[in-house]
Amino acid sequence: KNMVREILVVKKDLLFGEKYFQGFCPIDEKDYLEIVLNNFEYQERNDLLENNPDFQQIIPYVWIINKKEGRVFLYKRAKTGNEGRLHDKYSGGVGGHIDKDTEEKSLDPIMDAMMRELKEEVLMQSYPLPKLIGFINDDATDVGKVHFGVIAITESADDVKPLEDMSSGMFYSISEADKLISDPNADIETWTKISWPSVREFIEN
Repeated sequence: KNMVREILVVKKDLLFGEKYFQGFCPIDEKDYLEIVLNNFEYQERNDLLENNPDFQQIIPYVWIINKKEGRVFLYKRAKTGNEGRLHDKYSGGVGGHIDKDTEEKSLDPIMDAMMRELKEEVLMQSYPLPKLIGFINDDATDVGKVHFGVIAITESADDVKPLEDMSSGMFYSISEADKLISDPNADIETWTKISWPSVREFIEN
């Protein structure tokens, strides 16, 4: 197996050619998927790429909800994992980079990476296909500058157990999640804060 890890990226000017945004962009406002699928390439994941905002690393980011009970799965990232800048933070999104190793032959590398990450990171009785709700671009942080989030929701009526990269994870009611995510003393991932209002809306409607 190749020791060089190659991940899926898109040139920033191709991605944002028609429309640039900061924060969350709902999928019905602008669907960036087609741009990604038509313009992606794989590049070696190294320090150079991690600090090069000319390329956006595409990151599937899947929230797990129980719509019937009005609950959302939140977890705390473990101190392990490749991205040191995210250790110990609370997160609502399961996901990660799209890898050439696993996704190269895929017709839809984004959805396939979403499913792979879900299966790697949480134990669910079944893994329903995630529904895409929008995108995140956050140029306010160093991590955000080089990553572009594809935000999705998967619904589960069953229990969800954390597997790798999580120190803990459980379902929260909407009010509990509101309280945690808005708590200034809790260490919440930026993308979680940015996408939570849209996820909450999805649960409530």
